[in-house]
Amino acid sequence: HYFIQSNLRMTKIREDLLLKCLGHISRRGDETLPQFLKRITHVYFQDKNISVIENLQDCSNLSVLYLYDNQIEEITNLTFASNLTHLYLQNNLITKLEGLHRCTNLSKLYLGFNKIIVVEQLDKCTALKELHVEHQKLPAGEKMLFDPRTLMCLSQSLLVLNISGNAIDSIKDLSCLKCLTQLNCKDNKLASMKELSRVFAALENLWKLEIDGNPVCSKPKFKDRIIVMTSNLTMLDGKEITETSRKFLQNWRNMRDLRKKQSEQFEKEMLPPITGPPMEKLTDSSSYPAHYSNSRANNGRPINSQIYTTQNPAMRMTDNNRNNSAILHNMT
Repeated sequence: HYFIQSNLRMTKIREDLLLKCLGHISRRGDETLPQFLKRITHVYFQDKNISVIENLQDCSNLSVLYLYDNQIEEITNLTFASNLTHLYLQNNLITKLEGLHRCTNLSKLYLGFNKIIVVEQLDKCTALKELHVEHQKLPAGEKMLFDPRTLMCLSQSLLVLNISGNAIDSIKDLSCLKCLTQLNCKDNKLASMKELSRVFAALENLWKLEIDGNPVCSKPKFKDRIIVMTSNLTMLDGKEITETSRKFLQNWRNMRDLRKKQSEQFEKEMLPPITGPPMEKLTDSSSYPAHYSNSRANNGRPINSQIYTTQNPAMRMTDNNRNNSAILHNMT
């Protein structure tokens, strides 16, 4: 469906072709051609082997333009299209995203199956709600990139983004798309769970996600973790997320975090910090208590076999009692 024979003769957009591609609208009897063209809102040029966008400047009220399945290499001659809202350019030969700076009312842009490497030059399309740039025919080793300035300009309008099949290994730049509700990033090279956690935490309005076909999907309990980290997600890879399953997984996460916290607290209590002086500092004989021998023969060990500390009152009482008993024995 997406293959076009390159040896077909290229078609020019001329008046006769235009009049054949207007759908059900027809020209009134007393209407001049310029008046008629000004009234046109939809043009259907799909699969016409067109190579250049041209000769549409008289269609000043054009709102929907179908140009998919052609041989177009550049987006040109759309400076008149300030009223254009839907543009379909899938499956062409476009290599650069440009020529749309006058399309300020553009709402939906379809550019899948082209040769675009960088998503850029959409700074003036501040009304854009849907952007479809899936499965670009990229050179070997290349991946799709995003111009941060373009993403910032789309951050207050973009609701739907399709970037599937573009060898993308990071979507951290998408965190600024605060209004995004649907994201298709299937069949890429996303591998970091931590990055996804940060991005999805920023995309608070996201309710539909297509992410299958990425390396990160092979991680244990991947989909469960995705559901937990996205508060409003209701569709994941084509399957509905019920409120019951979400609550179950959230409770599971809370219990897991609680057990982890309790385990860490238990380890702290079982291993209190050592507050005494380091043993290596007790090197000279003056550092030892009086009941320790200063002689080399005893190596600093206690003279008697009792374990003695000067800070233990019970032990001091035992020694005093022993001395008193010896004095009484001598007196008798």
